[in-house]
Amino acid sequence: MILGQSIVDIFKGSFIMVLLLVASIVVVALVVERFLYFARNGFDARRLYGRFRQVLRNRGPRETMQFIRRVKNPVGGLLQVALENNHLPPDELGEILYSFILEEKVKFDRYLGGLGTMANAATLLGLLGTVIGLIRAFHNIAMTGSGGPAVVSAGIAEALLTTAFGLFIGIPALFFYNYFTKKSNDLATQMESTLDKVVVLIQQEKKKAKENPREPEPMPEPEPLPKREYRPRTDETYADEGGWKF
Repeated sequence: MILGQSIVDIFKGSFIMVLLLVASIVVVALVVERFLYFARNGFDARRLYGRFRQVLRNRGPRETMQFIRRVKNPVGGLLQVALENNHLPPDELGEILYSFILEEKVKFDRYLGGLGTMANAATLLGLLGTVIGLIRAFHNIAMTGSGGPAVVSAGIAEALLTTAFGLFIGIPALFFYNYFTKKSNDLATQMESTLDKVVVLIQQEKKKAKENPREPEPMPEPEPLPKREYRPRTDETYADEGGWKF
């Protein structure tokens, strides 16, 4: 019970409260979706780059590609794109990697605009509901001609309920919007830092490989084919092996 009314009666009597209820459901859905996304795609760029550099220097690009394909996060994708385009000049390689980061940034920011809109809209809807409630309360007082302090206070309290509900939705939504926005910016910054380091690393390794080319391993001699003894086959033999029978 709130202000002497059940929750069902409150929502039945106010269209604004119904809109706020829908907004609260949308906010919860967006927050849960973003939490799950960042939990699946989180990464430690510095640690992953250190492992990538170690494998590349010790085992070469082929085994490094096999290693990095097993990494299922945005930085792993960035390093894979870098290896696939290692033949390009540094400037072109950097542009391709930066384009990849921009694509990932769009995924980081997905639904954040909606979350921020809900934070503002819920608060404004609450204020709108309060204004409408006050207008209705004073109109009823004017129509009935009875409006002591108790009646006026009850009407104002009921009108302010929508503001309270709007703030109850808007404040957490604004908090999560700022939290996810900062997380998105931090992840994008880590990827940009990794971009600069991986471009320099690839150029260094290409230079080393050019100055100290590895000698190709000798090809093993092919083994002679075993000699097969010719044996004429009978019609029964061809029939057993599924061949033609003449």
